[in-house]
Amino acid sequence: METDVRQLLQDLEADAVARFDGLVHQWSQNEIDALHLALASERPLLVRGEPGTGKTQLALAAAAALKWHLQCVTVSPRFEAQDLFYRFDAVQRLADAQAAGFAGGGVKPDHCYWLPGPFWLAFAWDDALGYGPQSASAASAAPKPSGQVILIDEIDKADSDLPNSLLEVLGSREFPNPVTRQAIRPGGGLPLVVITTNEERELPAAFLRRCVVLTLEPDDPYADFLVKRGQAHFGAASPPEKRLHETILRTAAEQLEADRHNARMAGVPPPGLAEYIDLLTALCRLAPGKRKEQKEWLARLAPYAFLKNGIIDGSPQLSQQRAAVGAGE
Repeated sequence: METDVRQLLQDLEADAVARFDGLVHQWSQNEIDALHLALASERPLLVRGEPGTGKTQLALAAAAALKWHLQCVTVSPRFEAQDLFYRFDAVQRLADAQAAGFAGGGVKPDHCYWLPGPFWLAFAWDDALGYGPQSASAASAAPKPSGQVILIDEIDKADSDLPNSLLEVLGSREFPNPVTRQAIRPGGGLPLVVITTNEERELPAAFLRRCVVLTLEPDDPYADFLVKRGQAHFGAASPPEKRLHETILRTAAEQLEADRHNARMAGVPPPGLAEYIDLLTALCRLAPGKRKEQKEWLARLAPYAFLKNGIIDGSPQLSQQRAAVGAGE
């Protein structure tokens, strides 16, 4: 790992709040250490944790901190492993063939229909830009990035072919060019591959062994964990119209902590950080700078932000008509 990359990661430890593209990320020491290991060992970083804990945002923040090009891949059940490397645009080729009788129509050379995937761009940027429908203009217009971050989001939605194909390519550090059949290899180090999972499907054991694994676990007590992140988003460093007093942050955090406990006792998915930030964002917009009104809105809106599991028999505390924490104070 190059010295400048190590320095950038060390800078995160000194200033643990990252602001980029309108987003805010509160770095933890665990996240920084896991990034050090993934970059130095050139292994994928698998990020585990419940929904809403910032798994995806970690990859965005890492790319911003490293000043590397980010490529995002969101996995669906129909996602094919080959799409990580390239895919053939058969629909466009058919359309061109059908237009052969018109002026300027007709089938183009094969390289115009092969669309490079994130690993082709990460391994051989200049070569990849020579493919696809805009190959000539793209190759001359896009400067090569200093590094690449590939986010593979929600890999647990794919079948085992995806993690297995990923391991094979990262292990051999090459895959074939679909047109020339020559090996595509990285010109320098491997990209930083960040993979997220919501644990909907068990991942292959061999895949886990070859990843750096980071499990995002909230600090205890949970309300303090939330307030700390609330301060990063809405604290003194934020613009005046986006600031919230700590009493608002604390009240919302204690409400969520109570709802979270009750949800777990009832065996339903609990609310988390994402719901907390959504509610605070709404308070800023509905009553900017007006603490009393914000508190009133908080009591009114919290049930719709935190309680999403419908009516649960025997759990009146999870009803959206339940009394708010701190009501009547």
